[in-house]
Amino acid sequence: MKFTKILGTTLITSLSIGILAACSSAEEPTSTTEPASTVTAPAAPVTAAPVATKPEEVRDLGGLNVTIATWVDVNEPEVKASAQEEALWEYRHEMMEKHNFTIEEKALGKWNTTLELMSTSMIAGDPAAEVFHVSAGFVNSVMNNNLAYDLSTLDELDLNHWKWDSAVTDFLTRDGQTFGVFPDQTPNSFIFYNKRLFEDAGLDPDLPYDLQASGEWTWETFEEISDILSRDLDSDGINDTYAMNKNAGIYDYAIISNGGQMVSRDSSGKFINTLNTPENIEALTWADNYLKQDYTVSPSHWNGHEQLFITGQIAMIAHDKEKLLLFQDMEDDYGMVIFPKGPAAEDYVVTGTGAGWFIPNTYTPEQAADIAFALDIWASEPPGYDAEDDWMMEDYKLFRDERAVEETMAKTKEPGIMVLNNRSQISAINANDLYHPMLYQGSTPTEAVEAVMGIFDSSIAVANGETVIAE
Repeated sequence: MKFTKILGTTLITSLSIGILAACSSAEEPTSTTEPASTVTAPAAPVTAAPVATKPEEVRDLGGLNVTIATWVDVNEPEVKASAQEEALWEYRHEMMEKHNFTIEEKALGKWNTTLELMSTSMIAGDPAAEVFHVSAGFVNSVMNNNLAYDLSTLDELDLNHWKWDSAVTDFLTRDGQTFGVFPDQTPNSFIFYNKRLFEDAGLDPDLPYDLQASGEWTWETFEEISDILSRDLDSDGINDTYAMNKNAGIYDYAIISNGGQMVSRDSSGKFINTLNTPENIEALTWADNYLKQDYTVSPSHWNGHEQLFITGQIAMIAHDKEKLLLFQDMEDDYGMVIFPKGPAAEDYVVTGTGAGWFIPNTYTPEQAADIAFALDIWASEPPGYDAEDDWMMEDYKLFRDERAVEETMAKTKEPGIMVLNNRSQISAINANDLYHPMLYQGSTPTEAVEAVMGIFDSSIAVANGETVIAE
């Protein structure tokens, strides 16, 4: 796709109506005597019968107000940032007026309280919202406690449409019943890199893109590049630029990028503890060694990682895509690739969280159908921006180069590249209990894993709805 893609598409449908011409000819005269004169009367014009058009059947929701309970208000901006955003809100207003309903995403709690709001208001017999946005760590409780309506019974939602994140839909489906959906989510597991620092170190600024495209963007090449990027410019024995910031999250990135999961799911959808597997130990060992090389530096304060990247003190930073909003005013140019893959992985991997939108099961089928109808409209793109690859138009405005969109982000849309990090769906598991002993206390990966296996087992049992018997 060209970087200057036309932002609008006009669909023209033409209906051609054939005009039937009735032609009549006089019978042949029986007499062979030719008449003295022949006068041919002009044929009367034939008018086609009007084609009856069936009036459009417009679904009237009867003034229904749908509230999506979440933790951040989604308000219509007074000034639209793009033609797409202008078209989106115009489409939403048009659909709300046409079908006689309103819908809004309203902050009715915090990220960790919408489940409580959902359950307590349902018990009281008056759900606080028609749809609840529940964060990843709590969606299991929604399903285990039978709080959500089975969306697979509703014709108003095409669960296979690309607008819905297929990884989330799969996770929120049990025994053929789908309890929640969520729009295509922002993936995680990326490396942003400073192109100027690559050039200063004698590296091609497009090298990460080229390696990613060839399949050679691996842990090994990542280490080689990190060694080159970590530079002592004044020969005082201390690096002036580093490859990366010291971040415990690299352990998590390494596990996912090696095709592993701390927590997996069996065929019935139940969580199982897979922390102590060969690919996970390999990933933790690699990440631990990497973080203890002279490639990384800690910020002066706990949340200063982004500032290290923005100011050019580190050449790379591991982050989710949304963090690029912090880099919009950065002076140096930057690119973005997927985190390099480990030796046990077949391809690159990005992750999502698994948060979902749920309709309470206390609604009648008719009520649930109307709510789903409105929700589907809210999640839809406006006409002209609703092709499967039109997401690129918005991403082009966010990134500094085409390759981040046409290669990196396009790669994340391929089947099997996006996976849910199951560990993040169990709120009782604190990954720092595993990471910090390695990073700060000198524990080996094997020792750190053994120390938390029992915690993982009990937390997983609770997430599965099992009874945990204290010893």
